[in-house]
Amino acid sequence: MRGFLKGLTAVSALCLMAGAAAAKDYKVAVIRWEPNDIYFNGVALGQQQEAKRIQTESGDTITFNVFGANDAGQQLKALQAQFDSGVDGVLLTSWRGEAMRSIVKQLQEANIPVVTTNAWVPGVKQTFVAFDNETAGRLGGEALIKRLDTLRGEGWAEKGGVFIELRCIITASFDIARHTGYRSALDPIAAKYPGVKIVEQEAGCDGGKARKIVDDVISREGADKILGIASIDGTMGIGGAVPAFKAQELLFPIDDPKHIPVATIDGTVPEFQSMARGEIDHISVQPATGEGIISMRMLYTLMSGKALPDEANVLLKGEEPVWAPVKVLTPEAIEGSWYQTQAYSVPGDANYDDPRNWANEMTVEQTGKMPDFGK
Repeated sequence: MRGFLKGLTAVSALCLMAGAAAAKDYKVAVIRWEPNDIYFNGVALGQQQEAKRIQTESGDTITFNVFGANDAGQQLKALQAQFDSGVDGVLLTSWRGEAMRSIVKQLQEANIPVVTTNAWVPGVKQTFVAFDNETAGRLGGEALIKRLDTLRGEGWAEKGGVFIELRCIITASFDIARHTGYRSALDPIAAKYPGVKIVEQEAGCDGGKARKIVDDVISREGADKILGIASIDGTMGIGGAVPAFKAQELLFPIDDPKHIPVATIDGTVPEFQSMARGEIDHISVQPATGEGIISMRMLYTLMSGKALPDEANVLLKGEEPVWAPVKVLTPEAIEGSWYQTQAYSVPGDANYDDPRNWANEMTVEQTGKMPDFGK
C-alpha cells in the first residue's frame, strides 16, 4: 500500500510539474483609439477584467502592450513594430479599417490571431466583436420621432424642418451601420413630408467640429427649423450640439415644446450627466466593458488553439449582462465571425444612474463611488 501511495504521489507531482510547465505568458498587442477616449478606456477595463479571470482559472498570464492614437498611420507603425518584436495575439480598434488590411493579412499569415473591435478591417480574416450598431441608430431615430410627437403633437412633420445627423468617419463600419439605423427611422418621415430634410456631415467624432456644423446649419436654415440631432457618437452630441444650442439660447427645458431632442450613441458618464440635466433625450448604450470582455475571451480562445464558441457558449454560467445575448454572425465584409453584443436604450431598458451601465461601473472601479448626477 505504501508503494502504491508513493507511486501516486510521484504521478501527482509530475502532473503538477507538467501543468506548471504548460502555463504560458501571452503577449498581446492592443492598438486602440487615443488614450483619453472614455469609451475605449471602458473597453480596456473589460479586457483587463477578462484577462484577470483567465489568469486565475488557467495559470496563464497575459501581458498587454498598448498603443493608442486617432491616426491610421501611427496605429499602423505601432502594430508593425509590435509584430516585428513578437506577439501572440492582437486586439485592434482601427482608426480607419481600410488602412490596416495589409498588416492584418501579414499577422494571419504568421498564424497570429487578430480580434477587431468597434470597426472591422474590411476584406480580411479576423474575429470581430462589436455591438449591434444598426439597432443603436434605429433606437435613436425612433426616440427622436417619439419625442417630437410628445413635444409638438403628431402634426409636427407637416410643418417641415431639419434633422442634423452628425457623423464620425463615413467609411467606418460602425458609422455606416449607425447611420443606416438612424435613417431607417428618419428617411420615411422625409419621404412622406417634403418639408422635412436631413442634413448629414462628417465631424470626425470631434465636439468642436460638430458644434461648427450645428452652428452653420442653424444659421443657414433658421433656429425655428431645427427638429432634432442624430449623433453617431456621444461626443458630437454633448460636445457639439448642446454647446451650440446653449450659445444660441435654444437649449429649452426637456418638456418645453420648443425643446430640440438630441439622440446619442455610446453611454458615457458625460452623456448620462447631460441627460440628468435635461439636455439630451436618448442614449443608445454601446457596452464598452462587454466589448472588452468578449474580445479578450475570443482572443484567448484563439491563442490557446481552441475552437471559437457558438452562441450558446459565449457567456459563462451565471453571466447575465444587460448587453446580452451575444449573437454570432457571418458578415460578408470580413472573413470571420462577428460576436455581436446588444444595444439598449437609456431611458427605457435602464436609467442613466443604473450601476450596470459600463460607464458607471468604470467610475466605481476608479473612484469607489457612482458618478455625480447632480443637475
